[in-house]
Amino acid sequence: MNVFGERARGWRKKRRRGVSPIIATILLVAITVVLAAVLYVLVSGLTKSGASTPYSLGMTSSSPTGTAPNIFEAITMSPTSGLTTGMFALSVTGSGGAVVAVATAAPGACVLTATPTTFTTTICPGPTSGWYAVILTSGSGILAIYANGAWAYATGTTTVALSASYSLILISTASLATDTLTAYSTGSSSVSGSVTL
Repeated sequence: MNVFGERARGWRKKRRRGVSPIIATILLVAITVVLAAVLYVLVSGLTKSGASTPYSLGMTSSSPTGTAPNIFEAITMSPTSGLTTGMFALSVTGSGGAVVAVATAAPGACVLTATPTTFTTTICPGPTSGWYAVILTSGSGILAIYANGAWAYATGTTTVALSASYSLILISTASLATDTLTAYSTGSSSVSGSVTL
């Protein structure tokens, strides 16, 4: 009896029952693709920045005072904690949807210094056209002015962290009644807020 011959034939039979080279290649490719996909999901999850925090500039308007071209309207703010003036801009739209132009503050008006000027209608007169806005402390100190489409600050200040104790004053040359004041985002953070004047 040829023991070695029997073993050789048995080995050949077992070899025939193994996975074919084509199926083996397909399996290897599939495993590689699945592992690559899992690795991609893990790495992309680590590198993504967190979703931007939505901020709200809650606003309530009061009755305007003064007469054209010096009309003042105080807006009470209830901002989300962490909201700063560097995150948003302002716009005013009429009841028909037309945008009311943001004014360039009158020459010499609302001049900002390192120590905020105390707000008075003399210091901040109405513009020659359109509107502008001033953020005041609870003591009526001027912290920032929104005019000509951008915020301006006291010397050495680049932004103002908003507080519910601050107020926003709109100063316009004509009545903004029934118009809408809107805060909109200027960066990656989501900012919302609007009020009918």
